Amino acid sequence: MPLLFILLVAIWSTGFITGKFIVGLIDPNVYLAIRFTLAGAIFWLLAIVFKRPFPPRSDWPKHIIAGSLLNAFYLSLAYIALAQGLPAGVMALIGSMQPILVTLLALVLIKEKTSLFGVLGMLIAIAGLLLVISPSLQHSETTESFSVWLAIIGLGGVISLALGSIYQKMSISGSDIIASMALQNLSAAVISGGFMLALQESLFVHNLTAYALVAWGVIVLSCGGVFLLVWLLRKIPASQVSTLMLLVPPLAAIEGYFLFDEALSRLQLMGVVTTLVGVYLSRVKWGSGKQPAPADEDGAEQQG
Repeated sequence: MPLLFILLVAIWSTGFITGKFIVGLIDPNVYLAIRFTLAGAIFWLLAIVFKRPFPPRSDWPKHIIAGSLLNAFYLSLAYIALAQGLPAGVMALIGSMQPILVTLLALVLIKEKTSLFGVLGMLIAIAGLLLVISPSLQHSETTESFSVWLAIIGLGGVISLALGSIYQKMSISGSDIIASMALQNLSAAVISGGFMLALQESLFVHNLTAYALVAWGVIVLSCGGVFLLVWLLRKIPASQVSTLMLLVPPLAAIEGYFLFDEALSRLQLMGVVTTLVGVYLSRVKWGSGKQPAPADEDGAEQQG
């Protein structure tokens, strides 16, 4: 399981890098619409080839809602806010609220409780994340005025991600994951396509880099990263998965240091370490020193 956690964080961190690479090559919602369409087609084909059962038609709306929240609304709203001038540091700050939202929603909607140690680890991890993004928050661009509506749009994306995460653990968690991912990605493609038309996005530079970015988004990010996220959400408490995702921005900062020669201060490195410690603590049971057992399909911990 720890290897899967590392793989999840590593894959999702490349999403930040991909978002930087597509600038000037592909408009955000054009990229997302293509990515979700191709990923949905791949999952649909896999479901047919391996004879995986599709959910009954009456349950399709649930999978459509889940995919629209987790994929389309989250990424499209975040991209729109950033493209319209919301500073990346502010977006990351808003994103740090996601594990708190997931924990509260899990408690209210599916009665999933989080231990005191889990909450403590989450707060330590958030503190570490704030250290990592602190330079961008202090940068001159964040002192410039930006519409509060952009922050609200960014928050809408984070809320969508939190709701989508919880929805994966509700009534659709018993369905075949391959067939579900087909429905979720294709529904997300429709939503992102709608944003593309509404914002009149059309840029797609036909070169090898653009095609490689699309391939990475489809195969690695959607078929790999999002699939792994949904699978983990079915196996372990949602609060633990969301806290784990706090490691994504710190790892992206390290990748930016090597790929884009971005600055990485000692304070940020301290933040990376702090986030690692917080995520580790969130995985330890209070008073036992052991990691929690994997959960079954309904989210309950397995008894050893």
